[in-house]
Amino acid sequence: MKRIIAGVLGAMLLGTAAGAAEQPAEPYQPQPYRITEQAEIVEVHTSVHEGDITLVPRITVKTDTWDELTLMLGEDTFLADARDGTVKRMTDVSGQTDALQTGDTLLVTYEPEMTRSIPPQTHAELVVTHPDEGVTPHLLDVEVLYRDETVRFLTDNAGLVVSVDAQTPVQTLYGEAAEAADLHMGATVVAWYDIVALSMPGQTAAQKVVLLPQQDRTFTILTGGDIAIAQGRVENGVAMVPVRAVAEALGYTVSWDGVDESVRLSLDGSAAADIWLGEDRYSLGDGGSGLALGAASYEVDGVSWVPAEVFTRLGHSGQALTGSVMHLSGRME
Repeated sequence: MKRIIAGVLGAMLLGTAAGAAEQPAEPYQPQPYRITEQAEIVEVHTSVHEGDITLVPRITVKTDTWDELTLMLGEDTFLADARDGTVKRMTDVSGQTDALQTGDTLLVTYEPEMTRSIPPQTHAELVVTHPDEGVTPHLLDVEVLYRDETVRFLTDNAGLVVSVDAQTPVQTLYGEAAEAADLHMGATVVAWYDIVALSMPGQTAAQKVVLLPQQDRTFTILTGGDIAIAQGRVENGVAMVPVRAVAEALGYTVSWDGVDESVRLSLDGSAAADIWLGEDRYSLGDGGSGLALGAASYEVDGVSWVPAEVFTRLGHSGQALTGSVMHLSGRME
């Protein structure tokens, strides 16, 4: 009897395992890491500092999604005006109560994570005033960067390609002149654009770009099978990855040259890239002296770090950093 029961149980377990194996794995679906929608201010919450300075630490708004939503405004909130084309940190705005008044229509970008209070509260990343009175500014992350005659970057969970040509004004938050070459995977920008082509992904041309200062952060690196292999870092607006972990996951052989302190990536026996530690210099299989990608490679605790753009330049153009996740991709021939 025990043998019969054991046999039946074994068959049931095998059947369950076989049935489970037949279920295809669900593909990774990127979740929105920020939400943008039109809003109307319902209430302006103020606080008085140092006796006579009135600040606006939060506003309550009505949106298409929420009857009431409280947006927290702080140092990491940016206030843009579509009418005059300016953008500032919220904490740098002197007349906050003049800029934000009950009844005003805004375009707000906020984090999807929020409290369970009534009304719910979340952090606002960008607040746009006068959104219908000029070219609209948008808060965007550079998820993938392409460089040819025109710099283009993928953004909005791979839903939009933004072009930045040589004539597009590019500057820092505090007005210093910059250029399209200063854009890197991992950067956060405010880009002004209006018309978007109805393609997949959508396409538009930026009329102006402002590079935003940002806090360093980490992200998880996933292979095509959604397996986490390492953590990456965004440092000073540049996505950095551990070179050996990423290279080997993509099929490269990694070797170290102790004479000139360089790392070589090889593919099918041929040199694909040479990386000189401590320098912003990367030779990508062309035998050249190397090009700059916005950050020097470095080594910490035996791990060498390089800009993620190294692998985009090697043909892995499907590699994208969306929010807190970077998905690796094979080479696009």
